[in-house]
Amino acid sequence: MKLDYPVIDADGHVDEKAVNWAERLPDKYRRDAPCWVSYPDGRRHMVVEGKLWPSRRDFYGQLGMWPEPKKPAHQWGWDREGMQDPHKRMPDMDHEGIDIAALFGTFVGLGAAASIEDGGLAAAVSSAYNDWLAEYCRPYPERLKGIAMIPMQDPQAARKEIRRAIEQLGMIGVQVLTNFGGRLLHEETFDPIWQEAQGLDVPICVHIISTNSAGIDRFDRYVFKHAFYPLDSMLAAASFVAGGILERFPKLKVAFMEAGAGWVPWLMDRLHEHYELLPHQTPWQRRDPLDWLKSENCFYAVEPEETTIPYVAQMIGEERLIYASDYSHWDCICPDSVKVLRERTDISEDLKRNIFNRNAARLFNL
Repeated sequence: MKLDYPVIDADGHVDEKAVNWAERLPDKYRRDAPCWVSYPDGRRHMVVEGKLWPSRRDFYGQLGMWPEPKKPAHQWGWDREGMQDPHKRMPDMDHEGIDIAALFGTFVGLGAAASIEDGGLAAAVSSAYNDWLAEYCRPYPERLKGIAMIPMQDPQAARKEIRRAIEQLGMIGVQVLTNFGGRLLHEETFDPIWQEAQGLDVPICVHIISTNSAGIDRFDRYVFKHAFYPLDSMLAAASFVAGGILERFPKLKVAFMEAGAGWVPWLMDRLHEHYELLPHQTPWQRRDPLDWLKSENCFYAVEPEETTIPYVAQMIGEERLIYASDYSHWDCICPDSVKVLRERTDISEDLKRNIFNRNAARLFNL
């Protein structure tokens, strides 16, 4: 049953494995372009800048255990052709009930973004990826909207790529990593990124990544590592609301993707307490981090089955939550994500409309 307003998916994904990235890069970088190698057991692994990404231990935990998810047979996984072919994505979106999708990368858009060390290569890959994503969106410009990859390795180059992606390619947001090589996002070296996004009135979309995640030295298997991905999002959120980013750029919009939202009220209380007890350690803060977290600047992507959605909406406001399908990663519940949220009886119809439509429209200026 289709809703009587457009459903906006704030976090859908593409799959870049079929792209020949070497031919899209300048000659000097082709040797280090993202590519895939096959293992004897049939699995494929990405190589970028001459190294495997991710390392088996980093991605799967210290035991290197390959995850085999137990899911209902009808739910989709990595094999959806729509991740690579926009024409085959349209029937999937129609079946799910999604009208507009904001698109993030997977292996290159997120993976290569986190693993490349050379700033020049990172800039070249970002530019090539954004061109490819714009081509993917082009047949259905009213329904498919790209989120730009940027070279966080070189914030000044990232600034230029943001402007190009928004003004020339028509993208609607900027993807940043929850951390870059363990560095905190409120380090001033990243300020050109926030300044450019604020100036263009486009949102920063903070998305979890699969490597360098918090606690990796403690997790022995993927089930724990993946469950605690939101730790990185919490650290990133602290950088924006307590580390001074929003104090320096008070009109910047920021959204936190693929981490759920149940952690937000806890973080509000935790940062508020420390803001009161240790104000001398954050002398730049003029506004309580609690207030920033529930301000008009911040948005949080919810998972449709999250039991805490009504409580979080009550604590931070119904205008802060956005719907995400995670199409089509191994742990998504597609094609049931719209259906599960739509049929919930503990969420009001007005809150559903905010989550499915109004809030994302405001975030992405749609």
